[in-house]
Amino acid sequence: MTQVLPARNRALTSVSEVDHLVDSEDIKTRRHKVMLVLGLAGIAFEAYFLAVLSSGTAPMSEQLNLDSNGVGLVSSYGYVATLVAAATCGLLADRFGRVKIMVVAKLIAVVAALLMAGAPSFAMLVLARCIAGAAYGVDLGVAMAYLSENLPKRRQYLLNFWQAQWYISTVVALVIVLGLYHLDVGLSIWRWGLVTAAIFAFVVAIAQWTLMPDSPRWLAKKGRLSELTTSLQQMYRISATYPTGHLEAAVEEPKKERRWTELFSVRFRARTILANVVTMMQALQYYAVAYYLPVIALSLFGDNFGEATFGSIVFNVFGIVGGVASIWVASKLGANGAAKYGFLAVAAMILILGVFFDSLPVLLAFLVPAMFIFFHSAGPGVSGLTMAAMAYPSDLRGRGGQLATISQSIGGIVGLYAFPRMSDALGLSTTITIFVAVPLVGAAICMLIRWEPFDTSHDLNEIAEAEGDMVVREVFGK
Repeated sequence: MTQVLPARNRALTSVSEVDHLVDSEDIKTRRHKVMLVLGLAGIAFEAYFLAVLSSGTAPMSEQLNLDSNGVGLVSSYGYVATLVAAATCGLLADRFGRVKIMVVAKLIAVVAALLMAGAPSFAMLVLARCIAGAAYGVDLGVAMAYLSENLPKRRQYLLNFWQAQWYISTVVALVIVLGLYHLDVGLSIWRWGLVTAAIFAFVVAIAQWTLMPDSPRWLAKKGRLSELTTSLQQMYRISATYPTGHLEAAVEEPKKERRWTELFSVRFRARTILANVVTMMQALQYYAVAYYLPVIALSLFGDNFGEATFGSIVFNVFGIVGGVASIWVASKLGANGAAKYGFLAVAAMILILGVFFDSLPVLLAFLVPAMFIFFHSAGPGVSGLTMAAMAYPSDLRGRGGQLATISQSIGGIVGLYAFPRMSDALGLSTTITIFVAVPLVGAAICMLIRWEPFDTSHDLNEIAEAEGDMVVREVFGK
């Protein structure tokens, strides 16, 4: 039950006081909870969108006469656009705020989904997919930065819930696709699925615009006191006053904008490398194997679209369980440990699936892909973006999140384009086996760089106090 808090007065004189307030106030008001749910809604939409595309790969290919190269291009071009958008929009989020950027991204996604749904040709399909990819590139890193900035220190582990949300949305999308299948819409099932995705994005955009206040940390750093007052009132029932008429750090910011190169400064280099390699490797293994689960399910369970989609739904339920478990796993092992052991478990599942693909008993043919999804979502699937969201101060966090989105896009591009082409040339079993190298690289980087974002035992150094951001202990190869 949501706690109704009495209004409280709070005099604020510096940005660090706002940061301390956000770090120490728990999640109590209804608006604060709604804000966190809506912050995850952009990630939920992308999962929904990709699930519709994934399940519709076979009918889309048949309707538009796409070969494996065409399927790979449609998928990978979208992530090329994601990469470009991510490289250019982090600065906008740091300059103009988080919520406006997320809402614009959803509206672009609406247009893209409708264009894809009505695409008469391969060229139009690719163009619309690129627009959708750009929207995702704008949204993902910004959403994670927003959530990180609005969670108190004691609740930072809730960032990991985005992975469970991803699989919940995937399952919902596949259930709707299965419902469309039973409505007998034929090969256009993927088009109708994209229409439902457009509706989803539009509803999220309206909800975010009307119900999400912007980040108090960001508003404080920008000296936007009127908006800061509204945000604190809505989320914490705090009536803020400013005795000096300004917040000290907000008006004394360096004139020079933060540069991308600062992500690789001595202070941030190790965590930047770790977060981005983990993000890239988890994306590569997910988009190569999990994205094509409907295709794999067709090979395992027969060529009936309904049965294969149902099989994908069951697989992704394990993702929900793993996503929820990731919160507990991270609390016990840390984000780094969760990623490391998750990568190793995923490697074992990929190896078993690849080597014994044609000879697995029915039970194992079901359990091995399901456990792949579970171990991925409980560990590396969530850790990379969580690391990136917690690695930087507020005025770098948007760009740090966008860099992680770029890394995820590169992994997605390689996986989505390479997997169908390699499968055609080498066979599905051999292709899956080759991809065991991906999680092994991810595990290796976690062993080499042991920075842990959830370790706050040494987080109060002078820079942290000056900037009002958590700085966590960094151990490189030790």
